[in-house]
Amino acid sequence: MAFRNSLIIFTIFSFCVIYFSCDDAGIVKPENIGSDSCINATLSGWVSVPNRYLNAKVNSNGSFIYLLAECPVDINGNFNLCFPSLLDTTLYPSDSIFYTSCGSGTVTFNPPDVKGTKIYNYRVTQGMHSDSNIVGAVDCNNYINSTTLQAGDFDVEYIYVNKDVTVTGTKICGDDTMHFNGTAVKGWNRIIKHYQRINGTSRTYLYDNNEPPGALWEYHGD
Repeated sequence: MAFRNSLIIFTIFSFCVIYFSCDDAGIVKPENIGSDSCINATLSGWVSVPNRYLNAKVNSNGSFIYLLAECPVDINGNFNLCFPSLLDTTLYPSDSIFYTSCGSGTVTFNPPDVKGTKIYNYRVTQGMHSDSNIVGAVDCNNYINSTTLQAGDFDVEYIYVNKDVTVTGTKICGDDTMHFNGTAVKGWNRIIKHYQRINGTSRTYLYDNNEPPGALWEYHGD
């Protein structure tokens, strides 16, 4: 849908990307890679070290996480990470895309047979295809350098769905409450996870398509 501390992320709503403003880049579809979607951005906090690569991993319904995409990061922190289309056989049913083992509440997916998945994480490695040499992590949010989440903070997250979909409703997952109110189109989408309330370990989230200003792609590493 057109979604640092993740719960199990849902969403379906809108994505972002560029140095000091995710709004400025977003997901683009270069002609030379067909229907693939790419993130063009610059990493805040980058260290000027050569031969480093950014990779994205994704959840599969086969209960494993695999490398989806990889690209070099130049000495200035610039990258162009392209996501391929996914087969339906690798995707989760609607009630498992964004949460599992939740208690009360109802979330409505329209259509109900939509399938999808999300980006699990972003890692930076020294060298290509080098899981054994991870040197840092990457995320996109508006609370750069902050060690404490506050109401009004938000994450930018990416999900894939196999058809256009609208999602509304609420789920209670342990001490957390998750509200959904957004749409996504077939393919890769950027969504926003808003932190509405934080009380100890209890949090209230809203997933939607509305992205406030201030998000950065940030590098955490050496």
